[in-house]
Amino acid sequence: MLKIKQLTYSLLFIATSVIGQQTEHYTQYQFNQFNFNPAVAGTKSCIDIRTGYRLQWVGIDRAPQTGFINAHGPLKFGKKRNLLGPKHGIGAMVNRDVFGPFSFLQAHASYALHLPINRDLRLSFGASIGVKQASFSANELTSEFIDPAMTQSSQSFVIFPDARLGVWLADKRNYVGFSVYNLFANSLDEIGPESQLQRHYYLTAGKQFKLEKKWTFVPSFFLLKTKNTPVDFHLSALFDLDNKFSIGVGIRRTDAITAQFRVKLFDFISVGYSFDYIISKLNKGMWYSHEVTGGFNSCSNYGNSSTTSCATFE
Repeated sequence: MLKIKQLTYSLLFIATSVIGQQTEHYTQYQFNQFNFNPAVAGTKSCIDIRTGYRLQWVGIDRAPQTGFINAHGPLKFGKKRNLLGPKHGIGAMVNRDVFGPFSFLQAHASYALHLPINRDLRLSFGASIGVKQASFSANELTSEFIDPAMTQSSQSFVIFPDARLGVWLADKRNYVGFSVYNLFANSLDEIGPESQLQRHYYLTAGKQFKLEKKWTFVPSFFLLKTKNTPVDFHLSALFDLDNKFSIGVGIRRTDAITAQFRVKLFDFISVGYSFDYIISKLNKGMWYSHEVTGGFNSCSNYGNSSTTSCATFE
């Protein structure tokens, strides 16, 4: 019980001081790139929908829980198509993150411009604008001491506008992306003095390597940095069989060893699951994290051809 109290108090301190506040983590980031970078909107030739739910540190009272749903696709003007001309994409996403006495519900709309470098390589720029609803439940707070700097009443308020920017460079076998979230670093005066959202900087990259018998190997990394926290990274190695079945392992900095798999159903539906084995000090309580994802892609040829046309397997 003492550890639970300490964890809850720590979550409150983090969110109030915003020294270490970070956005949600996803182990299956390879299949959810649009969630972290608005420039990915419309990079496929059809509508792509992703959803998922993450239970972190199962067994700890009020540990983080995160859910999301997003969709994006190409934006076409007229029937004329130019292979080497600029293309456009749009998308939308909804995320909900709950941890300790805090919860954030956010919705964003995105636009992306895709510029051809050559026949296969494209450089994309994207932006998102949205709104967040933040809530704080004082009755869910358990602490040893009362800090006068912390609000003692429940709060619910809206943060607007919230903006994101991203850049994406990709061809059939390589991708690299960079994005900035919480662009305006909005203040959270309703929670506590000098509280504000920290800007988050994401950097991700991956590469496909063809193996024998339709197998593909995809190493990748995902980096996260804020002003007042050290670099947090996730390294991953994924093995994919003809874009029908994939399995992978990874490691998140000083936090967890991860494992995941994904299967395709009817060529246009995907289901994934990942498991995090905690290697930080929390592992003394044998607490784990679980993540379940689902996807739908309307491309009629989303099966075999996607293995050679999309480095992210989205």
